[in-house]
Amino acid sequence: MAAAGALLAVPTAMGTASAAPVAAPVIQAPEPGCAKLGAYGQWWADIHNVCGHTISASVEVDGWDPSCIQIGPGGVGRIGLDQGDEPYYAYEC
Repeated sequence: MAAAGALLAVPTAMGTASAAPVAAPVIQAPEPGCAKLGAYGQWWADIHNVCGHTISASVEVDGWDPSCIQIGPGGVGRIGLDQGDEPYYAYEC
Protein backbone atom coordinates (compact mmCIF):
# COMPACT_ATOMS: atom_id res chain seq x y z
CA MET A 1 0.00 0.00 0.00
CA ALA A 2 2.86 2.42 0.73
CA ALA A 3 4.28 1.78 -2.72
CA ALA A 4 0.98 2.73 -4.33
CA GLY A 5 0.92 6.01 -2.37
CA ALA A 6 4.44 6.83 -3.54
CA LEU A 7 3.47 6.31 -7.16
CA LEU A 8 0.57 8.72 -6.84
CA ALA A 9 2.80 11.40 -5.33
CA VAL A 10 5.15 11.45 -8.34
CA PRO A 11 3.92 13.65 -11.20
CA THR A 12 3.97 12.01 -14.60
CA ALA A 13 4.84 13.87 -17.76
CA MET A 14 5.13 10.93 -20.09
CA GLY A 15 3.23 11.55 -23.29
CA THR A 16 2.06 15.02 -22.30
CA ALA A 17 4.90 17.20 -23.61
CA SER A 18 6.70 17.37 -26.93
CA ALA A 19 10.45 17.74 -27.20
CA ALA A 20 10.01 19.94 -30.28
CA PRO A 21 10.23 23.69 -29.63
CA VAL A 22 7.08 25.68 -30.17
CA ALA A 23 7.40 29.10 -31.79
CA ALA A 24 5.58 31.94 -30.11
CA PRO A 25 3.10 33.77 -32.32
CA VAL A 26 4.46 36.90 -33.95
CA ILE A 27 3.04 39.99 -32.29
CA GLN A 28 3.36 43.09 -34.39
CA ALA A 29 3.28 46.35 -32.49
CA PRO A 30 1.05 49.04 -33.94
CA GLU A 31 2.75 51.81 -35.86
CA PRO A 32 3.44 54.76 -33.55
CA GLY A 33 1.87 58.11 -34.29
CA CYS A 34 -1.10 59.09 -36.41
CA ALA A 35 0.03 57.87 -39.85
CA LYS A 36 -0.98 54.31 -40.77
CA LEU A 37 -0.24 52.54 -44.05
CA GLY A 38 -3.41 51.55 -45.83
CA ALA A 39 -3.91 49.88 -49.19
CA TYR A 40 -1.22 50.22 -51.85
CA GLY A 41 -0.56 49.14 -55.40
CA GLN A 42 1.58 49.86 -58.43
CA TRP A 43 2.48 53.59 -58.30
CA TRP A 44 0.50 54.53 -55.12
CA ALA A 45 -0.06 54.04 -51.38
CA ASP A 46 -2.80 55.26 -49.05
CA ILE A 47 -1.93 56.78 -45.69
CA HIS A 48 -4.63 56.97 -43.01
CA ASN A 49 -4.59 59.75 -40.42
CA VAL A 50 -6.11 58.15 -37.31
CA CYS A 51 -5.87 61.33 -35.22
CA GLY A 52 -8.10 64.36 -34.81
CA HIS A 53 -5.63 66.89 -36.22
CA THR A 54 -3.90 67.51 -39.56
CA ILE A 55 -0.58 65.72 -40.14
CA SER A 56 2.18 65.55 -42.73
CA ALA A 57 3.12 61.98 -43.62
CA SER A 58 5.01 59.74 -46.03
CA VAL A 59 5.87 56.06 -46.46
CA GLU A 60 9.15 54.17 -46.12
CA VAL A 61 10.35 52.46 -49.31
CA ASP A 62 13.72 51.07 -50.40
CA GLY A 63 16.31 53.73 -51.11
CA TRP A 64 14.18 56.86 -50.89
CA ASP A 65 10.97 58.15 -49.39
CA PRO A 66 8.35 60.15 -51.32
CA SER A 67 7.75 63.76 -50.33
CA CYS A 68 5.43 64.28 -47.38
CA ILE A 69 1.75 65.00 -47.98
CA GLN A 70 -0.75 66.76 -45.73
CA ILE A 71 -3.71 64.70 -44.47
CA GLY A 72 -6.66 66.15 -42.58
CA PRO A 73 -8.11 64.74 -39.34
CA GLY A 74 -9.43 61.20 -39.86
CA GLY A 75 -8.64 61.44 -43.56
CA VAL A 76 -6.80 59.36 -46.13
CA GLY A 77 -4.11 60.68 -48.44
CA ARG A 78 -2.75 58.94 -51.53
CA ILE A 79 0.96 59.25 -52.19
CA GLY A 80 2.74 58.46 -55.46
CA LEU A 81 5.41 55.75 -55.74
CA ASP A 82 7.92 54.72 -58.38
CA GLN A 83 7.52 51.49 -60.32
CA GLY A 84 8.38 48.46 -58.19
CA ASP A 85 8.30 50.33 -54.87
CA GLU A 86 6.63 48.54 -51.98
CA PRO A 87 5.92 50.66 -48.89
CA TYR A 88 6.91 49.19 -45.52
CA TYR A 89 5.11 51.59 -43.19
CA ALA A 90 3.77 55.14 -42.93
CA TYR A 91 5.25 57.81 -40.70
CA GLU A 92 4.71 61.43 -39.74
CA CYS A 93 7.15 63.94 -41.21
